[in-house]
Amino acid sequence: MPTGFASRFYRLNILSFVGVSSLISPVLAQDRAAQFENLQVLPPDISQNDLGEVMLGNLRGLGLRRLAGEGCLFCHVGDMERPRDTWDYASDDKPTKRKARVMMAMVQAINQDHLANLETRIDPTHRVTCYTCHAGRTDPRPLATVLWEAYEAGGIDTAQSRYDALRGRYFGGDAYDFRGGVLVGIATRMADRGAFDDAIAMAALNVEVFPSEAAVKRPWVRLLLERTLNVSGVAAALDELDRMEPELAEGVVSPGLLDALGWRMFRQGRKPEATAILSRNLEKFPEEYIPNESMAFILRDRGELESALQVLEQWLDKHPNHDRARQLLINMRGG
Repeated sequence: MPTGFASRFYRLNILSFVGVSSLISPVLAQDRAAQFENLQVLPPDISQNDLGEVMLGNLRGLGLRRLAGEGCLFCHVGDMERPRDTWDYASDDKPTKRKARVMMAMVQAINQDHLANLETRIDPTHRVTCYTCHAGRTDPRPLATVLWEAYEAGGIDTAQSRYDALRGRYFGGDAYDFRGGVLVGIATRMADRGAFDDAIAMAALNVEVFPSEAAVKRPWVRLLLERTLNVSGVAAALDELDRMEPELAEGVVSPGLLDALGWRMFRQGRKPEATAILSRNLEKFPEEYIPNESMAFILRDRGELESALQVLEQWLDKHPNHDRARQLLINMRGG
């Protein structure tokens, strides 16, 4: 067996083998003659110890249970009610087995044909494994995709239940990104579809999970305002914000709140509403850069280039070392 084989194939996907007892008792398995069948990617002369290490890596990479070989049945044909020496490890009947072989070849190609050809690499070099994408779960898709599929299948209650279940099982590990921005993205996608009640419910769940984070509460408020805007108009939405603000935690009503809502309106072609929202933002936060920048863009879009330049020039008079404003002024003058 070539030196370093185990490290090259560690945590690769499951292939067929006989003598799987090496996964549970690798020391005892060394004394038994191994006869492996239907190996198409791993070398046919692989030792039981090396094969056992590969299989254990597979189990860890996909988060499968090692106990009594239960995780092996994800790909291999067998039954927990029957002795393991009766299982048909060589069978390709399960789609997961056939898929695993393709994935193993892919991982091998990435490491040997692509990463190995990089001009410079970190020392010691990093290798792609099952865990790189799966991170301890059989479904490698990111959290946002899994939750959106649950939403499409069963609505907001199903999506929220799925989130609770996944967070309860995987929080603190590598499997899923449970930061607040994930649910914000899903809620915004629901709003884009016009499902504002669902969007607000998802954003409210996010607030429940992160009760002290202003950055999480802000999208929830924005969605409430957008729903009101769609039903009753921009003035009603701005009035609602005035009513809510005293009850909101410090930092929730920031320049980014109305700025995000204003630009959502702009991207939807609702320019008068966008202008009203961004104008109010500038009134509330005249000393902050973002409202000034947005107003400059809005004025330029309205064909009022001189007014846009004046906004930036006035800002730079107060903040002469503000590189972003200076660059924008240069760009607008050139445009």
